[in-house]
Amino acid sequence: MEKSIQVRIKDQVEDFIVEEIGDKWDCKVSDIFIPNLNPDLTGLNIDSPREFLWCEMEKQNIDHFQAIKEVALQISKGVGAIGYAGTKDKKAWTSQRISIFQPDIEKIKTFRHPKIILKNFKWNKRKIKMGYLEANHFKITLRDIDKKNAIKISSLIRKTDWFPNYFGAQRFGSLRGNNVKIGKLIFKRKFKEAVWAILTDAGDEQSEVKFAREKLKREKDFATAVEYFPNYLRLEKQILFYLANNPGDFLGVIKRAERKNILMFLHAVQGKIFNDVLEQALEEGMDFRKKGQQSCLLMGYKTRFFDGRLGEIERRVLADHDLKLEDFDVREIPHFRIKGSFRKAVTEVGDLEVEVVDDEKFSDSKKIILEFILPSGVYATTFLENFVSFGL
Repeated sequence: MEKSIQVRIKDQVEDFIVEEIGDKWDCKVSDIFIPNLNPDLTGLNIDSPREFLWCEMEKQNIDHFQAIKEVALQISKGVGAIGYAGTKDKKAWTSQRISIFQPDIEKIKTFRHPKIILKNFKWNKRKIKMGYLEANHFKITLRDIDKKNAIKISSLIRKTDWFPNYFGAQRFGSLRGNNVKIGKLIFKRKFKEAVWAILTDAGDEQSEVKFAREKLKREKDFATAVEYFPNYLRLEKQILFYLANNPGDFLGVIKRAERKNILMFLHAVQGKIFNDVLEQALEEGMDFRKKGQQSCLLMGYKTRFFDGRLGEIERRVLADHDLKLEDFDVREIPHFRIKGSFRKAVTEVGDLEVEVVDDEKFSDSKKIILEFILPSGVYATTFLENFVSFGL
């Protein structure tokens, strides 16, 4: 089956449920999400506190980082006082563990939010950090599928116990698709070209954004562009402010840009090379479930190619991208020197359940209800993209 069969995903928030699995914890969403619910601290020994208060944060239809900010604001803490093991989708119903450093219990008691619930409290001596997460349990509903396609899709999914661990389209720029291009320009030390691509490459964006990019491309006036570029384009605005005051310093503006924004472009290059290597290796029948051959490279200047045929593919793909390992050693900007690492080539799917039923929302259609477990860091959409594409 081709991947062109379109389905509706996240049509409503209840269609995408994510429950975190960690060491000695399994988070669960509530039977019914009740907004503006005060926390229930029954069972928590308030008289014997420890440094960290652990709880579940259940949320609906709110960005992960915004949710953390909202919690921190209400309990009078900085966002750094709240620990978490992984980020969760915005348009979804999710439950995850968070930790709160030295909380004010009276403020916890009065916490209320229309999109966030805090529950299941206990004291602990440590902060929850990235890396503590083991897996996520998903319950996902795919909608608006005709009967024939629903049978095809569900049959293929039922036969699947592993899938290629490709990076998804989001890594490469879901709106403009130019993350790899910009990353390569930085690796090739073409800083001026990289900055212009960040500022003026147009894509599937709002009309005011397209207008701003095209106007700057035409007029090449950074100082004026500061005025008409939308404020929500934070990286672009930061670049424009700097170049308006430091004309021609394209290396300097990349050095001073928020690190995570520039790393997004560099990691996109790693991701594209990883995907290309894995795709070619699988086409040649390589089995990445064998012990000792379960990973592919995320290229960097310290990378050592694998032996044998896999190493040959890695070298060829790197050359096809017009890159060398030393390109990843961006000495001009030390915090963007990419050493390289590894990523699992394939991912096993756990506890898979598939059900096809009538879709109550779309007439004469079926919906597919899926439940499965994926390891930490693996997206459910990456799994599902092996079978379907997502429509509106």
